[in-house]
Amino acid sequence: MRNKKLKSMLAATISVTCLVPFAAMMPSSAADVLEAEEITQEMGLGFNIGNSLDSTGYGNYDNITSFETSWGNPAVTQELVDTIKAKGFDSVRIPTSWFRHVTKTTDSDGNPIYTIDERWLARVKEVVDYAYQQDMYVILNLHHEEWINRADFATAYDEMSPQLKQMWTQIATYFADYDQHLIFEGMNEPRATTGDEVEWNGNEACYEVVNKLNNDFVTTVRSIDSPYKDTRLLMIPGYAASAYSSIYGYLDIPEDNYVAVSIHAYCPYNFAMGDSSEPYTQDHMTFTDSYKNELDKIFKDIQSTFTDNDIPVVIGEFSASNYNNTEARVDWATYYLTWAKKLGIPCVIWDNNTINNSNQSERHGYINRSSLQWFDVSEPVIDAMLAVLDDSSIKWGSESHLPEYKHSDLSEAIEVIYENAEGGTFGGEAYFAAQMLSGSKLNENVEIAVKYSDIMKPDLNFMDESWGNWTTVASYDIDTEKGIAYFSYADIKKAWSDITTINSFCTGTGNANSKIYEIALLPAAKLVEPTDPTNPTETVVRGDVNNDGVLNVIDLVQMKRAFIYFDTNYPGETYDWNADDEFNLLDIVGLTKFLLRKS
Repeated sequence: MRNKKLKSMLAATISVTCLVPFAAMMPSSAADVLEAEEITQEMGLGFNIGNSLDSTGYGNYDNITSFETSWGNPAVTQELVDTIKAKGFDSVRIPTSWFRHVTKTTDSDGNPIYTIDERWLARVKEVVDYAYQQDMYVILNLHHEEWINRADFATAYDEMSPQLKQMWTQIATYFADYDQHLIFEGMNEPRATTGDEVEWNGNEACYEVVNKLNNDFVTTVRSIDSPYKDTRLLMIPGYAASAYSSIYGYLDIPEDNYVAVSIHAYCPYNFAMGDSSEPYTQDHMTFTDSYKNELDKIFKDIQSTFTDNDIPVVIGEFSASNYNNTEARVDWATYYLTWAKKLGIPCVIWDNNTINNSNQSERHGYINRSSLQWFDVSEPVIDAMLAVLDDSSIKWGSESHLPEYKHSDLSEAIEVIYENAEGGTFGGEAYFAAQMLSGSKLNENVEIAVKYSDIMKPDLNFMDESWGNWTTVASYDIDTEKGIAYFSYADIKKAWSDITTINSFCTGTGNANSKIYEIALLPAAKLVEPTDPTNPTETVVRGDVNNDGVLNVIDLVQMKRAFIYFDTNYPGETYDWNADDEFNLLDIVGLTKFLLRKS
C-alpha cells in the first residue's frame, strides 16, 4: 500500500539508531516473517490478469505462450505488470489453468500419477517473477480445472483428491524458495458444472467435498520442505467462492494462522453483472441506496463470520461490468473499498481486457493489454479505489471487529412477535412464514431479536402492505452461544427510508431446515465502551522501557541495548513485550512489528 515508503523509513531509522544492527542479532528468516494480518494489509489493491494463463483453449506445446493467448489476449509481459504496479497496485493474482499441461500415468500398483509439464511451470514462474521480483504480492492458484468443476462434483472426492495433492506438491516444491510475497490459492471456484450450466448454490454434500479438498491443499503445502512452509499465506474458498453466508457458512477453517478465506464478490450482482436488456430492468446507471444496502449485508456477514473472529479474508475477484456507467461504477467502487478497508480486506479486481463484450456482464476491462493504456471508461473506477486506500481518515481494519453491545434478555421483550418453544420450521421453503409488523412500532429505542437454530445467521426481509418492495436487512450483532440475531432500527431505517410503510417481514437463513424459536421487539441495546488498549489499570505499560508514556523508537533502542549488555537478571516487565516472563529476541521482534504497524 501507499505507506510502504514510510515503513521503510522507520525501519531504516530504527536500524541506524541502534548500536548493533537488528539483523545481526537474529536469523534473517525470523526477522522477515510477517503475520497473516500484515500480509493482507500489504496486499492492498490487487489486479487479476484474467483470461490469460487461465485460458483453456488448445495451443502449440512448442510455443507454450500459445495456450495463454488462446482466448484472444496477448501474452503477459513484464511491461504489463510494470504498468499495473506503477498505477498503484500492490499485488497481482495470476489465475492459472494446469490441466492441459498434466500428463496422467500409473504406478506399478495402478495408482494415478499426475505430472505437470516443466515448460508450463517455467512459463508460470516467468509471469510470477514479473511481479514477485519487484516486491509485489502474487496469488497463484488452480483455475478452470475441468477435473474439479464437473457434474459429479458431490461424489468425486476420491478421484479429485490425489490429483489436487500431487499438483500442489509439484507447485509448492517448484516455488519452495519464494518468500511470503507468493501466496497459494488451492482452488478457484470449486463447483458442480455440466457444460455451460453451473450449480452456484450447491448442497451440503458439495460443501463437504470442498472442505476435504481445502484440507488436502493446506496439509500438502505445509508438508513441502521450504523456509516458508508454515508461514506462507494460503487461500481457501467456500463452494463456488461464494460471497453469501448461506454457502460459506459451511466452510471449515483449519487451525492455521496463515489461512485466509477466498471470496469472489461481484456485488451487488444486479448492478455489477446483471442483464440490463429486456425483459430485465436492472439499473446500472445509478448506484442506488438499495444497492448499498445489499453491500452492507454482504460485508456485515463477512465481518461477523470471519474478521470478528480474526480469520483473514481476501476478496480474490470483484468488479462491476462496464455498462457505459462510469460515474455509477465510481460510486460503487468508493463504497465497496471503504467497507473493505474498514474490515481490513484486500481486494483483487478482475480484468479480462474487454469493455465491449457481447455479453454485457463480462465487460471487465481496466487496462488495454496491447497499448498498455487504461481504458477511459474504467480508469476513474480504479482511481476511486486507490483514493480510498490513500484516504488517511479511513483506517485499515478499524471495523474488523464488532463493537460490544449489552442486549436485554428476551424475557424483557416489549412485544413478542412470534414464539414456539419447539422451534417453528421453514416447511421446506426458503423463508420462514411472514410476520406482521407495523413500521410505526419501530424507533431508535427498540431493536428486533430473532432466536434461531442453524449454522446460518438469519436476515430479515421487509415488505409493504402490498407485499412488495422486498428489502433485506442483515443483523448487526449475533450472540452465537444463545443463537440470537439482533437487528437495529438504524439499519432498517437506512434500508427502508419511510419506516411507516413497513407492514410485514420474512426471516431467511438460506437453509430450509432452520428453526425459529422467538422473534421479539426488545429495548435498544447499549454500546459497551471499549477499554483503553493501553490498559490504564495496569501500572506497567509493556514496551515503554523509559517510562515516558509513549511507545517509540527510543524504547526499542534501549531494549536492544539491554539485550546486548544486561546480565542474567530479568530487567523488568516493561521489557517483556509479549508477557511471557522472559526477556529475549521475541520481545524485540514484537515491539519492532508494533512500531512498523503503528507507522
